[in-house]
Amino acid sequence: MNLLTTFTSLPRNEANMSGPKIIIAEKNQISRTRMARALEEMAHPLEATGSAAYLMQNLLHGELSVIVLGDGLEEGLSVATLVSLLKSCDPDSTIIHVSDDVHPLEEIKMRQQGIFYRMNRPICALGWDELQLAVECACNRAMLATMSCRSH
Repeated sequence: MNLLTTFTSLPRNEANMSGPKIIIAEKNQISRTRMARALEEMAHPLEATGSAAYLMQNLLHGELSVIVLGDGLEEGLSVATLVSLLKSCDPDSTIIHVSDDVHPLEEIKMRQQGIFYRMNRPICALGWDELQLAVECACNRAMLATMSCRSH
């Protein structure tokens, strides 16, 4: 089973090279591909993976990232635990959780750990627009945080 999707999109111009990379992390390849297609028009590098290890490796390399996290990646690893691990790898990572099936206690844990946004899985045009808007806001927030760190 190939966990890493070969989908990778490069930025449209050099000005965005220092911007955040969008990483879609979802175990279901169909969902992963749909989200990647919905976000490919954005002017940011884009990758999609089904591997928690690959995702954490990217964060440990210090790349500024916006993570679109689906229902989970590994068997036996809850999304809340994964969010905790991701925040340990990179406390500044911006995480958008996309799922229909979230236990209220798990959602509370994720919010306490600092996820940026949580939404239901898109099923219509409005849902895909919401995903694009959430990712764009997360990218802007990540870039502003980087600029404010550089100015101090």
